[in-house]
Amino acid sequence: MDNTIKGLLKLFHGKRDALHYYIAGFVDGESSFSVAILKNPFKKEGWLINPCFQVYQHQNHREILELCKEVFKTGSIYRKSGTHPVLNFSIDSMRNIKERVIPFFDRYPLITKRESYQKFRDIVLSMDRKEHLTSKGFERLVRLAYSMNQQGKGRRRTLEKILATQPKPASESSETLRRTHA
Repeated sequence: MDNTIKGLLKLFHGKRDALHYYIAGFVDGESSFSVAILKNPFKKEGWLINPCFQVYQHQNHREILELCKEVFKTGSIYRKSGTHPVLNFSIDSMRNIKERVIPFFDRYPLITKRESYQKFRDIVLSMDRKEHLTSKGFERLVRLAYSMNQQGKGRRRTLEKILATQPKPASESSETLRRTHA
């Protein structure tokens, strides 16, 4: 841990709640709770639901991202793609999101990102219960993901395209319907 981080932690020495509220406030302005829907031929559904928590900061202020890493005890820091002088602190492990991110923001609630966080939380906890493995659950979670962060603006694929490529449950297949009505 470098001296800058030690100095920041020293400011909050004995004031853990104050540090955590500070981080929550910072996250409220400089972060995103996102859920990517990625094409994956190895998944039965053909898609992977991938939640990720990220905090952004100019490279001159890396110490705040290091502080986030210290508070959450996980995550990685890397340069944002492109030529931007922006760094990204990211937690994309389902286990770490479930065990560290969700309990943190349940205890230190957000204001401006409250709705996005609640949807993100719902998706992660539903996935932990394996709801995304059913057609109905998968569709619900994809619809919820698309309702986040400006209703899916900037996504490569439309909601309709993802849902149209979903395999039909056996009870809805044309073969089943043909046999039923024969």
